[in-house]
Amino acid sequence: MMRPLSRRAPVREDAGLTLVEVMVAMGVMSVVMVIATTAITQIYQSVNESENSSEAQTQVTRAFARLDQEIRYARAISTPAVLNGDYYVEYLISADNVDTCVELRLRTSTNDLQRRQWTKSASALTPTSWTTLAAVVTSGVPFTTIAADRDTLTGFRFQRLRLTVSAVLGGGTGSASSTSGGSTRQTDVTFTALNATAGKNPNGSDPNAATCIEARGIAS
Repeated sequence: MMRPLSRRAPVREDAGLTLVEVMVAMGVMSVVMVIATTAITQIYQSVNESENSSEAQTQVTRAFARLDQEIRYARAISTPAVLNGDYYVEYLISADNVDTCVELRLRTSTNDLQRRQWTKSASALTPTSWTTLAAVVTSGVPFTTIAADRDTLTGFRFQRLRLTVSAVLGGGTGSASSTSGGSTRQTDVTFTALNATAGKNPNGSDPNAATCIEARGIAS
């Protein structure tokens, strides 16, 4: 006697996913999205820091290249000073056969290394406007003058100016507080003024100490 064929339950063509399967899929997708977002953010930060580092270092390099051309032929360098929280130093050069004073300033409120100039011994003291050589730079003591030493065989025969600044990388611009989040790269360079060979006054003071300091504090 033949047995009746068993009937299989019909398969529903519109069968979907269970709630558990949906939740598992969403969890996996969330993990993937978090990993991808984190990776993209890290790549963006790395590229941004690299660009900021390059830009800051480029500014400092250009500034020192320009200063090297000027200070190399300076005839005298003043003694640096601090005025209203800003750092100043001056040097005397010949521009188109005219005695010209150049003043450098590290403006602490904006972290800018700035430069201006004026004609020495002019009847009216009219410094040019400040020009920013490098932005977002900091320093404890940016300017140090080293006097010529002609009394010893091992001493330097020319006056020198040491500039020490740190370029802030990735910290933003505009104020000292905005640099707190960036890293720094220090630049320490000593320029030699080949025309500044003065020694000492009879009283032992440096004859170049007061070179071109008459414009300190004058706005321009």
